[in-house]
Amino acid sequence: MKNTRGNTGAASALYVWNGMSAFWGTSFHTDPHRHDTLQLVFDIDKSFHLKDKSTQWTSYSSAIIKTSHLHQLDSNNSIQLFIYLDKDSDYAQELDKKYLSNKNISDLKDSNINKISTSFFKKLLVSNDCNELFKGFLTIIQHLIDFKKPVQKDERIVKAISFIINSEKQIKVKDIADHICLSESRLRYLFKKQVGQPIQSFMVWMKVINSLNLVLKGNPLTEAAYDVGFWDASHMNRSYKELLGVAPSTIKKYENELKIILCSDTNFHTFKTEILENWNSKEPTKTIII
Repeated sequence: MKNTRGNTGAASALYVWNGMSAFWGTSFHTDPHRHDTLQLVFDIDKSFHLKDKSTQWTSYSSAIIKTSHLHQLDSNNSIQLFIYLDKDSDYAQELDKKYLSNKNISDLKDSNINKISTSFFKKLLVSNDCNELFKGFLTIIQHLIDFKKPVQKDERIVKAISFIINSEKQIKVKDIADHICLSESRLRYLFKKQVGQPIQSFMVWMKVINSLNLVLKGNPLTEAAYDVGFWDASHMNRSYKELLGVAPSTIKKYENELKIILCSDTNFHTFKTEILENWNSKEPTKTIII
C-alpha cells in the first residue's frame, strides 16, 4: 500500500460555509487522525480504504465517521469528496443518530446515496460557483436523511450580521442593538438562538476571516489588522492564536498546501484535525485548525 503520509495531492481545495466545510483531494495516505466534526467521505471513481485502532483496512465507496474518532484513510489513488459538518448542527445530529448509533465508522449502503450519479459528483469538483456547490452538498445530505428547510433568520439578525460585516471601525454590541432597534440583552439572546454562537464571538471571528483574506493576498499584517477593525497587529495576533491556533505570520504556509475558498461572508465555522504519530500516542503531533 503506497504511503504518502499527510500528502493532500496536487489537486485539492477546501470550501467553507456556515456550519459546513467540503474538501476534495487525491493521492494521500493519512497518519492516525481525528476531526472535531462529523465527516462524510465519497469516492468519485472507485473506492478508498479506512481503518481504526480495532479494525483492518476496509474498502468503501462512501462512509460516515463519528466526530473525534481516530482513523486512517488511504485514497487508493482515487479522488474523494469530504464533507465536514459542525457536530452541533441539525444535519450532523440526524446523520449520527441514523448511521452511527452504535458505530464509529459506517458505510452508507442503507441510504439513497447510490441514486446520485458519478457525473453529479464530478461536476461538483469542477464548479467554481459557491451557491451551486452548496446546493449540491445539500442534495447529497438530502439523500442521506430527511431534513426540514432551515428556518429563515429574523430580519433584525440578518441586518445585525450585515452591520457587523460592513463596519469599517470598532463597534460595540450596543452600537448594533441601536442600529436594529433592539435592547442589548434581546439582541444577544436572539443572535445566540439563531446564529448558534454569542454575538461577541461572531464579531471577532468575522475580523479573523476578513483579515485572513487580506493576509493571503499579501497585505502587511499591521495594515490587514487596521483594515478589518482590530486595535492593532498584536490584537489580531492574539485573536488568530485563540481561534485558529496559529499566528497570522504562519497562516501563509497553508496557502501552499491547500486552496481555501470562503464561500460565505457570514462564515463562522471551523474544523480541527489532530494528527497522531501512532494509535497509542497520547497527544497529537500536529493540529490543523481551519
